[in-house]
Amino acid sequence: MPLPGHPAILAPVQWPDLHALQRGDAAAWDAAFPWLWPAASGAAHVTLQPYLPADVEDVAIEALEELVEKVRDLKSVEELKPLVASIAHHRAVSRLRQHFAAKRGSGQTESLEAKQQETGELPEGVLADSPLAALEHKELAGILRKLLAELKPPQ
Repeated sequence: MPLPGHPAILAPVQWPDLHALQRGDAAAWDAAFPWLWPAASGAAHVTLQPYLPADVEDVAIEALEELVEKVRDLKSVEELKPLVASIAHHRAVSRLRQHFAAKRGSGQTESLEAKQQETGELPEGVLADSPLAALEHKELAGILRKLLAELKPPQ
């Protein structure tokens, strides 16, 4: 009987049956879930909590789902927790990358020429500081056009 104000001494850890998990036994997975959940959710929590706290549980569940597929390759039950924690961590990092890439507008490509035509601006390096510089730019552009016209396409 535990003393008042002191937590009860925990029962010895009941390790899941690896062979039953590898066979896909639903009862074995139900028994293993409370043992594996802290590792999966803890790894996801550490990575996601500051930025995407609402995604912690989803990532932990995805990690457990992936573990179901990978459990066949394991040799011992001791590998379960580290593997599910690793999966959860990698999934959390991927989720953060997707989130921050979306914030930066990933996947949106735009031609610089089109942007310049829309705004009417020239790139910084093309701006002429004087009439002489503008003339030099025109001459260089002409020379480049001639050289490009002389190039033959690869055969």
